[in-house]
Amino acid sequence: MSFKVQMSERTIKILDKCMEEMVLWHFDAINLPILLYQLAVCDDSQLADCLIDDDTIESVADVEGLVLMLLSDKQTELEIKDKEECSENGENKQGNTEEKGDATKEVAERPKRYKSEHDGDLILTDQSGKKHKYPVAQGVGMVFGKLAIMCKENNTTCAEPEHILAVMFDEDIPVLKQLFIETNASYREAKKMFTFACLAEAAKIPVALSSFLTCLNDRVDPSKPCEILMREKETEQIWNISLKKNKRNTVIVGEAGVGKTAIIEKIVYQIVTGTCPETFKDFLVMSLDVNSFIAGTKFRGDAEKRSQDLIVFLQEHDKVMLFIDEVHMLLGAGACYEGEMDLANALKPILARGDTIVIGATTEEEYNRYFSSDAALSRRFERVDVEEPLVSEVYPMIVNKIKALSKFHGVRITKTMVEYIIMIANCFAFEKKNPDKTLDLIDRSMVTAYRRGKKTVDKECVLANFQIQFDTFDGMGEETRKETAYHEAGHYIVARFSERLIKHRLLAISIMPAEGYLGITCFEYKRDVVPFTSKQYFIDLLALDLGGRVAEKLFRKEITSGACVDLNNATRVAFEVITRYGMTADGEDRNTVFLNSDKYPMFSEKTKDHVVEEVQKLIDLAYARAEAIIDEHKDFLDILVRALLKNHIMSADQVESLWQRHLKRKK
Repeated sequence: MSFKVQMSERTIKILDKCMEEMVLWHFDAINLPILLYQLAVCDDSQLADCLIDDDTIESVADVEGLVLMLLSDKQTELEIKDKEECSENGENKQGNTEEKGDATKEVAERPKRYKSEHDGDLILTDQSGKKHKYPVAQGVGMVFGKLAIMCKENNTTCAEPEHILAVMFDEDIPVLKQLFIETNASYREAKKMFTFACLAEAAKIPVALSSFLTCLNDRVDPSKPCEILMREKETEQIWNISLKKNKRNTVIVGEAGVGKTAIIEKIVYQIVTGTCPETFKDFLVMSLDVNSFIAGTKFRGDAEKRSQDLIVFLQEHDKVMLFIDEVHMLLGAGACYEGEMDLANALKPILARGDTIVIGATTEEEYNRYFSSDAALSRRFERVDVEEPLVSEVYPMIVNKIKALSKFHGVRITKTMVEYIIMIANCFAFEKKNPDKTLDLIDRSMVTAYRRGKKTVDKECVLANFQIQFDTFDGMGEETRKETAYHEAGHYIVARFSERLIKHRLLAISIMPAEGYLGITCFEYKRDVVPFTSKQYFIDLLALDLGGRVAEKLFRKEITSGACVDLNNATRVAFEVITRYGMTADGEDRNTVFLNSDKYPMFSEKTKDHVVEEVQKLIDLAYARAEAIIDEHKDFLDILVRALLKNHIMSADQVESLWQRHLKRKK
């Protein structure tokens, strides 16, 4: 049997190993268990990846043991067959019919060659044109015959080991099915992966890199509208940086949930649809999973090999953009001990030359912690900041994603309900960021509506996701609810009437428990407003934190522990005002800041006492300021408290409407 389809170097290597295994097991030809064994234990085996599972099969060694068991079955089967044939011919040949597993112990010691279903010889050609001859059993001959047909149908000129597996899955080879049964792995899922169509897509990435590199272009459907709207400013910044000659790398910095990865999705969509700059129309965007890159690099040299393979791939493909989420993890990635070459250092040369475009994403905290400690790395990246969208920007930003969610769940949602969800998400998921927290709540609300048989999301479906908070609220006594209402109303009163906190805009007030808070007053900070930076501004800022503490004291006539978080925040701000800005409570212009480092160890015991004294003075001034504002508007404070006890959650519009009605009554 001769084939026009060329065999890759990896395929020839596997077949040569099959020949060695054939001799070891005393077979006359390469049979299906031998072929399957080598496909499972070869380097970078995708079959092994499908079989290995933490709960059942933990390593390639376990896979090897299972396939050896299948080979033992085959050995025993042929021994019995040979013994029966010898008996029929009147010959007295000794065979061995040990239990499966025992055959593997003595196989190397057996001098006898047993019969196999020798169907002929395969004549295969490698990529250099050299021919190779392999004796094969009937099943293997059938697989390679089908391989030639499928390669021709799919315009595949070079057959890889994965193509052989694609044929075996297509033919539902029993020994392959048995292996999946023994390992409790999903045969159906593996069969979906090993098709010529899937392998053609995977061919964009070398097998050695496929475990930690993904082509994002394949995830885009150009016939559908882009789900990522707005973010034009950040996208343009990235394109401009990428068009530079040198140091064409970007690091996207923003809090978790603001949509850093979504910006990359928009970049990829523009490339696939051709709406990107002309230079990038044929580019592929590859996503590097740093965790997967590190996984399995137990021995020294493993990480270096992966790093080198990645660098070679990037150097050979000049139309590739590399995206690295959690890019700060490059520092130390793949190093076995401190000081050893890591992935960040390995990539620095190509980052500086501009041969490869790298886009990373990380948070402000991680950027300051890791990039600031590696000046060479931070110098190779240009920073693009991504801020949390304003509440007014959330709906237009996610409208296409909402349509996709609606189609997926078969549930509709109105714009009014989305705006309600935005408010609720701000109250119940205060620590999270938009648009992620809003999209997550919309998704969960649609699930609730679907399970309740509703075609449209309503308030009940939204609030059902916070039943535990309602249960906690029901368990709060009237005194605790009233105390919480006074506390949150106090924050609002100070912000609303301080006249200096003009950057703060109320979003909502809630006395419902959420994320460790009994209640929350949500503010949004206006981007186009520059706040005062005088000492009086900072006093009002401190008063905002202390307003809840002042207001609840009006109710209880004593200070409670509920305002400890606010007091901590106020203390931190006061400390910054004194040590960083050099402002003092008494107004004296001392032009002094307080450094604290090995080079400038200024925090002596005397200095600490002085700073503590100044911090206390500022907090006392802020507390008095909060008392004055709340006392002046105590009548509206009481009105707002009653409204909160009735409504539990109030939007900014509801609070403003309440204030306007109060003004009319006063007139």
